[in-house]
Amino acid sequence: MSWNNQGLAQRASHISAVFLFISALLIVFIAFVLRLHDTERNASSQCGIASWYKLTSRTASGDLMDATGLTAAHLTLPIGTNIHVTNLQNGKTLTVTVNDRGPYVKNRLIDLSKAAAAELGFLKSGLTEVRISVPEELKQYLRGHECKKHHDTYNEKNTNMSE
Repeated sequence: MSWNNQGLAQRASHISAVFLFISALLIVFIAFVLRLHDTERNASSQCGIASWYKLTSRTASGDLMDATGLTAAHLTLPIGTNIHVTNLQNGKTLTVTVNDRGPYVKNRLIDLSKAAAAELGFLKSGLTEVRISVPEELKQYLRGHECKKHHDTYNEKNTNMSE
């Protein structure tokens, strides 16, 4: 191979290496951006176990507990926040107001009033799997309890539950 041909081959080799490097960076960047987008999409929701409770005393907001009200206890959301709660076992959804702190049981996401549990259809069982959703401006208060893909729909076999 002549000197000119060797130079061209070397130059082509460098161009190929640069192209491969840029392609790899682009793939990593796109994967990172897509992962961030997926995280942000779910960042205003949490999924986990809900229970219901009944107090005969005051809540963290200072109000007397009202078992007939649609209220909830959450560890980090501001008192007075309205949140959507969806029972992932039957698809029922309602809006409750955070007026208390809790739950203080490990791996529990939210405590709901007796009325909220009845409307969501888990009064008898006492526990159910839920997704809670908050406005985007409050997502910084949500920690842990990420929603997995299987949390997007409810189990249709359980739609005939009645309480």
